[in-house]
Amino acid sequence: MSNNQNNTGNFMTGIIIGSIVGAATALLMAPKSGKELRGDINTQMEVLKEKSGEWKETVMEKGSEYTSTAMEKTNQLRQVAMEKGNNVVEVVKDKTDQFRSAANNASDQLAEETKDMTDEWRETVHETTDNAADQAKESIDQVQAQSENLTDDLAEKTKEMADQVNNSMNE
Repeated sequence: MSNNQNNTGNFMTGIIIGSIVGAATALLMAPKSGKELRGDINTQMEVLKEKSGEWKETVMEKGSEYTSTAMEKTNQLRQVAMEKGNNVVEVVKDKTDQFRSAANNASDQLAEETKDMTDEWRETVHETTDNAADQAKESIDQVQAQSENLTDDLAEKTKEMADQVNNSMNE
C-alpha cells in the first residue's frame, strides 16, 4: 500500500512539473509582447495554484477516508475477536462442566469396585480440565494480542500514509 501511495505522489509531482514546463514553453514560444507574456504567465500561475490546491484537498480527503476506514475495520476486527474469544470461553466452560459432571458420576459408580482406580482417574480428569482451560486462556490472550498488534500496525501505516501525502504535497 505504501508503494502505491509513493507511485501516486510521484505521478502527482509529474503532473505538476509537466504542467509548469508545458505552460512555460507555450508562453515563451508564442509571439507576444513582454507585457502580454507576463500577463499570460501570471494567469497560468493562478490556474496552476488553484489546481494544486484542489489536488491537495483531494489527497487530504482520501487520506482521511483511508484513515477512518482503517480505524473502523480495526474496531470491527477487535470486536469480532473479543466475541469469538468470549464464545470459546463459554463453550470451554460448558464442556468442562459437562465433562466434570460425567466424570464425577462415573467415579462414584467405579468407587464401589476399586477406590485406587477411581482416585487415579479423577486426577487425570482434573489435569485434563485444567490444561483445557489453560489452553483456552492462552488462545484468547493470543487473539487479543494479535488484535492489538493489528490495530497498532494499521494506525502506524495510516499515519505513515498521511505523512507521505503531507510530505509530497509540501514538496
